[in-house]
Amino acid sequence: MIQMADVGVGISGQEGRQAVMASDFAMGQFRFLVPLLFVHGHWNYQRMGYMILYNFYRNAVFVLVLFWYVLFTGFTLTTAINEWSSVLYSVIYTSVPTIVVGILDKDLSRLTLLKHPQLYGAGHRDECYNKTLFWITMLDTLYQSVVVFFIPLLAYWGSTIDASSIGDLWTLAVVILVNLHLAMDVIQWNWITHAAIWGSIIATFICVIIIDAIPSLVGYW
Repeated sequence: MIQMADVGVGISGQEGRQAVMASDFAMGQFRFLVPLLFVHGHWNYQRMGYMILYNFYRNAVFVLVLFWYVLFTGFTLTTAINEWSSVLYSVIYTSVPTIVVGILDKDLSRLTLLKHPQLYGAGHRDECYNKTLFWITMLDTLYQSVVVFFIPLLAYWGSTIDASSIGDLWTLAVVILVNLHLAMDVIQWNWITHAAIWGSIIATFICVIIIDAIPSLVGYW
């Protein structure tokens, strides 16, 4: 029965450890089941639902900026954004805030969730992740990518700025955009969240400066 369930919970007792070995989660007493479901279950559902949408968003914004560039330049084989920045985007520029918020953010307190068990029903009602939220997120992503692409382009239209420099502007604009988007959605702030979000933006500026300053880092191959 434990193995047939979507999530198996075993109680470690005098009957042995067969139930524990067959389960996904094990606990020593039945009273731990309530916080496991109503508190940690709700928190994990809320985090997972939001993080799925956010990861679609943060990756799609960057890819769409590259797409608009290719479309705008008549399907050229070149790219304005440095190859190193393309690689570091998901490794350094935006990864740490995603991990930190996905682990630490809480929409409701433990006491509130235990006091109002009906809140556990959010998962059954697909409140944090559903088709409507997905397509709204994608439409918002499309709009934001257009704005973040054309504002730097039009601001320097007719100037002598080269493609590499405006590519750096696009990189910085996208990183600031997605991190501010995440910051606006954070519910419970702490010093780790502040350090992750604002530190990633600062790290992006530093990395872009280093990449542009070292000629050997023009390409990553």
